[in-house]
Amino acid sequence: MAKYTGLFALCRRITAGDLRILAYHGIWLGQGHYGNYLFMSAGKFAARMEKIRALGYPVLSLTEALTRRENNTLPANTVVLTIDDGWYGTYLHMLPELEKQQFPATLYVTTYYSEKQWSVANVALHYLVSRTDLARVYLADLGIPGDQVYDLAESDQRSDLATTLQCHLEQLPGEDERQAFLWQVADQLGFDREQICSEKWFHLASPAQVQEMSRRGLDIQLHTHRHRISKAGHFCIEEEVEDNRARLEPLTGQPLQHFCYPSGVYDRAIWPDLKKIGIASATTTAPGLVGRVAEIYALPRILDGEHVSDLEFEAELSGLLELKRSFFKWLKTG
Repeated sequence: MAKYTGLFALCRRITAGDLRILAYHGIWLGQGHYGNYLFMSAGKFAARMEKIRALGYPVLSLTEALTRRENNTLPANTVVLTIDDGWYGTYLHMLPELEKQQFPATLYVTTYYSEKQWSVANVALHYLVSRTDLARVYLADLGIPGDQVYDLAESDQRSDLATTLQCHLEQLPGEDERQAFLWQVADQLGFDREQICSEKWFHLASPAQVQEMSRRGLDIQLHTHRHRISKAGHFCIEEEVEDNRARLEPLTGQPLQHFCYPSGVYDRAIWPDLKKIGIASATTTAPGLVGRVAEIYALPRILDGEHVSDLEFEAELSGLLELKRSFFKWLKTG
């Protein structure tokens, strides 16, 4: 109703000066569909890019948009496209679609699994638990001592199993052990390891593919080396960003200065560290438009996903949902 009564158009005018940073992740390469904000179908992503063009939103690179925001020359309703992680599906499907539309985009790349060319263990593990057809799982069969039995017809028990396996994975001493555990679980839960690996369902793009994406016009930027900002209870942001930068800059041939927090988790306490190592901007997963008072190290984004409807997507782009969020925040604090 809001769309056809002119409310979208009104909100678009009211929020014309705000920057719209869209956030995507990967393209699902497996059977059926898995994920919402983490993985999108190739068809849905292509349709979204067509929608942005059809609605007439100007699309700028992140660097240009932030520069023009600073000097007050930002075109009305500007959109910036960002993609997190650097999944193989981004190389395979997103890049050709962006080239087709001639849209600039920023790809925040995490480099550890890109270099190793292993399946991202924690993501793959959650998929296995969520999609297994087994009705019951015995913990001991998965290589963990204990006599606990999980009834997977119960969603809370499926969730508990995923949490237990995730905790065990994190306690293993190295990546070789984590990969071995992952594939032991896959075998027990009835999955074809060879298919998952050969089709690269949970692989990141290789360094050579990252280099190619940069050459073909994607703006490659920083996302930490190991997808974390802390270890053993202490911040390790400088180490993570510098490790990440040392691997990516030789592939792009240019200095990198934009950063995306892994999983959107951040703390104001690390902002001086970001400034110290030359970070110009940092994006989060907090929903919203980038207004004039937005913090440069806590830029909100619009998360798009497989299950986000066209109407909801248009409502976000128009600014309607941002105005709604602002109204309820005002009510709560007022």
